[in-house]
Amino acid sequence: MMSLLRCLFAASAVLALAACSGEEAADDGAVSAAVSTVPLQQGSLPERVTAYGTAEPAADAAQVISVQAAGQVARWLVTAGAPVKRGQPLLTFALAPSAVAAYQQGVSALQLAQAQRIHTGQLLAQQLATRDQWEQADKALRDAQASLDALVRQQGRGATMELTVPFDGTVASIVAAQGDVLPPGAPLLSVQRGDGLVVTVGIERAAVDRVQVGDKVELAPLDAATPLHGTVRRVAHALNPRTHQLDVEVVPDGPLLAGEGFRAEIVVGQWQGWLLPRDAVQGDEGDRYVFQVADNKAMRVPVRILGESDSVSVATGALDAKRPLVTVGATQLDDGMAVRSMAADKHP
Repeated sequence: MMSLLRCLFAASAVLALAACSGEEAADDGAVSAAVSTVPLQQGSLPERVTAYGTAEPAADAAQVISVQAAGQVARWLVTAGAPVKRGQPLLTFALAPSAVAAYQQGVSALQLAQAQRIHTGQLLAQQLATRDQWEQADKALRDAQASLDALVRQQGRGATMELTVPFDGTVASIVAAQGDVLPPGAPLLSVQRGDGLVVTVGIERAAVDRVQVGDKVELAPLDAATPLHGTVRRVAHALNPRTHQLDVEVVPDGPLLAGEGFRAEIVVGQWQGWLLPRDAVQGDEGDRYVFQVADNKAMRVPVRILGESDSVSVATGALDAKRPLVTVGATQLDDGMAVRSMAADKHP
């Protein structure tokens, strides 16, 4: 009987030890975490300034055509909205009689000054005039020539002028009617350059020193149309009173529709550092960190985020390029915790 009791006691002790051993194994398994890792890489991402705006005429896109002389439109050769090519005639302008008379007076004044200088030169050769008198006659000739040249630039040499377009574009508006008697400098029509539509976006004051003329831009239409690329042509240095931002003009590489809305990603530089999948980065703004795996344990490494895209963060930190970076499962880790590969868990 005693022998039977000893056997039962020994068996109970073995079962108890086995149970304890099983619990310890379970405990050991509970402190490891299944994770996925990727190799660590260095590289760069474009540094961008994001802005929003619309397609509209550039500040210098339109030019008002006028004549600096009195007269009237004798004949229109274009209509509003018509496309025009550089050098194409726009209208015939008939000068007022007073403008024609002013030109004739200028011609007469030049001829008189020429004759006067010739005569003074002859007298100087005969010692009947002084050098000072000849210089005065020469100055009078130069003044008469300059006055006539300015008059010709303003109104030409004839009684009528044919005005031509200075660049390829579109007739934006016609202001004067045919037959209207107009004073000098009165607007006749406005012409908009063919490349006059730009995307004007607004940037904050803090970004003015980062955005430069020549920067490349990615333009994403807000209506999900085909994206465009462009180049910064002008950066304003005064706040737009309506938006309280600084206007930036972007010239696109494709056609625009006036009023079309865009999101602009202006590339202002490159971020250099560790390329980290965004799901690998943990913590809040003031305490960012990642986990690497060393000897099957998680190592917490502080990092500083330089910039981000939709899927990747660029960071600096004391990372070891030889140690894998934890992505999936990083949220459940503590420093020093044992880890195992999710890929290994999938195998029997």
